[in-house]
Amino acid sequence: MSVDKSRGHWILATVAYFVLQLGAPLITLPKGWALVSGVLLTTLLLMATLLWLVFAWAHETEKAKWLAPAMLVGGVAAWWAWGWLPALLGWSRENPPTELTLGFYRAVHGYLLMTAAVGLGATLSKLIREKNLLAPVIPFAAMVDMLTVLTPGGFVKQVMEKAPEVAERASLAVMAAPNAPEAVARLTPIAIIGAGDFIFLALYAACLIRFGLRVRATMMGLFLALWIYLGLVLWVLPALGIPPRLPALVPMAIVTLAINWRSFQLSRQETIASVVVTTLALGLIAWLFTRGA
Repeated sequence: MSVDKSRGHWILATVAYFVLQLGAPLITLPKGWALVSGVLLTTLLLMATLLWLVFAWAHETEKAKWLAPAMLVGGVAAWWAWGWLPALLGWSRENPPTELTLGFYRAVHGYLLMTAAVGLGATLSKLIREKNLLAPVIPFAAMVDMLTVLTPGGFVKQVMEKAPEVAERASLAVMAAPNAPEAVARLTPIAIIGAGDFIFLALYAACLIRFGLRVRATMMGLFLALWIYLGLVLWVLPALGIPPRLPALVPMAIVTLAINWRSFQLSRQETIASVVVTTLALGLIAWLFTRGA
């Protein structure tokens, strides 16, 4: 993919992101199959757009080495400044913004958050100097994600309970149907994807591109896995009475390793290290679920 072509992908993905974030919530559908179909379609489209955007950005950072740290610094600064806008404009319950203005604010907030997260992930990817290192790094990242999300004293649970506004500011909304009693409902952003998911997704994407691995197949696999995973969080787990806290790095790790495993040429020591880390990660996952974390 040439620089101009990858930049074209980035621009198209950006346009698609804002169209979905601004347009979908304006759609009102009757409860029933029409609403369910609308939720499935917008969720599918937005997940595809997010993956497209992250991989397009990752490709840009591999072409211009300075871009990843610039995205990190610039994204954090812009995200922080953007967060002050409601106070500067005097938004409150008594003086709320228009629906379109609020939607634009949230869309830009999410976009800046993704920019910073992808910048950090692409910057960290430079520490991985050879493709074989991905074999132990990917399951280790998933294991850390499990610890922060599912353990009773984990970071994510503590933040959600003690500072939910922080979790909201550090997350990106995706389209889903609200649980409203009315006969019709809008497609409203209520599900969230944490910044950490985008950090590691960008890290994986940058490494896949740099080492010439199966980029397109991995994108397709990630899209399918994350869409199913999101469905579990939004509908299946709540219906079963289970808290919808699932770490997205787990399916990302499984898909990335499974699709690219044959591309690794591991030494005996690297194979042992990868098997040990993967076994520990799987054991931790099983332990956390059996103890009802």
